[in-house]
Amino acid sequence: MKRQSLTKFAFASCAVAVSLMTATPVFADTVSDVAGTEVSTYANNSDTGFAFNLGRGGKVGTGFRRKDDSSSLYIKILAYSGKPLRLYVDGAYDTGGSGWKDCTEGVYRSNHKGEWEMYNQVNESGRHAARLTSWAENGAGSVNGVWSPDCVGRYQKLPA
Repeated sequence: MKRQSLTKFAFASCAVAVSLMTATPVFADTVSDVAGTEVSTYANNSDTGFAFNLGRGGKVGTGFRRKDDSSSLYIKILAYSGKPLRLYVDGAYDTGGSGWKDCTEGVYRSNHKGEWEMYNQVNESGRHAARLTSWAENGAGSVNGVWSPDCVGRYQKLPA
């Protein structure tokens, strides 16, 4: 190998080793904002299943997951029955739920199959974890599907 190739190989090997030892990737995707500064993007966009089955007045939520950016929450509703459930996005300072509060922006209900976005102010409120919560405001109902704290791509806003 040539000296330059060995140097590149050594650097790449060290970078891979460092990224395996830390929680923060060494080679993160970056985007430039209007001012030209780079901003790292790490989206927690893996889908996690949920199933809510509630009697009138019941309330339940998923566990908190890390939220990395100010994107919408992604939800894919696979099935629903009974009365529509109200859906919320709660934000917290950590995945343990400390300082949690409702960060939902808008009104959302569970009676719409498909892929949707739910607007929220989790990151904007200084919080870094999100969960999906439901409330049976008008009677018993159920809904199941998948969700992720950070949305990749564009979907319509989940209707009320």
